[in-house]
Amino acid sequence: MGSAKDKEQKEHEKFLLDRFFELQGISPTGLKQPDPPALDGLIDLEGRKVGIELTELFIRSNKSEAHPQPTKDLLLQEIESITDRIVSKARKIYFDADNPHVLSTIWFSDRITLDRMKGDRIAELIAHQIQSMSLQNSQKAAWRSSDDENVDHPLSESVAIIHTYRVPERRFARWTVARPGFVVTLTPKRLQEVIDKKAKKINSYKKYAEETWLLIVADNTRPSQRFSVAPDFPLDSVSSPFQKTFYYDYVLKGVIDLSNNVKTSAAIL
Repeated sequence: MGSAKDKEQKEHEKFLLDRFFELQGISPTGLKQPDPPALDGLIDLEGRKVGIELTELFIRSNKSEAHPQPTKDLLLQEIESITDRIVSKARKIYFDADNPHVLSTIWFSDRITLDRMKGDRIAELIAHQIQSMSLQNSQKAAWRSSDDENVDHPLSESVAIIHTYRVPERRFARWTVARPGFVVTLTPKRLQEVIDKKAKKINSYKKYAEETWLLIVADNTRPSQRFSVAPDFPLDSVSSPFQKTFYYDYVLKGVIDLSNNVKTSAAIL
């Protein structure tokens, strides 16, 4: 049996696959998600067994593709995972104590810790800080590490700002990480690197399906995946051994069919 993390990943992959199918007007007969080394999805499509390998495209944290990161050049997705876990734990601590319903947004500093135990402590401090604001109906409040009285606060090293707002019901009480980001221009080289990496496994993929597709996904809701595609993107400069290869921008709902060198959605721009 897979771990909770594996289950969550499979659910995320299924969500992206379903959205891609909807956008493309594809109506497969069922979707199976076998465990590795099989592909991420197996579908029956018009009498053919099609295997789909899904891979998410991430911005590299280096000077050639992005601004240099103060957090020791960690990959952005690692930072996202760490801060998401801290905020999720803080929210649980807060609501397990039967506190009032609040919506909260947390800005982390560039000194966020990688240590899990320290992260758990930060979660506790965030929950306690929001609890101490004692918000009344529809009241807003903000805590800032830059304020003079917070210079020595134990949160100040890891958290820059906390915005919180009293809401009437728990379903409105979302807690999120604020992520100001930047956009990186997608290059043929970056796509080719991903294709070449997956192509090394294509023979093993063929054991599971008569036709294999590669779906490269960018989720622009996450700073680590914010790519833009130029109108004159040179499709003919990318090659793939998969029967079909797609680049899919989940947010902009744009798809580039790299297997046929045809851009299938103007929304990608």
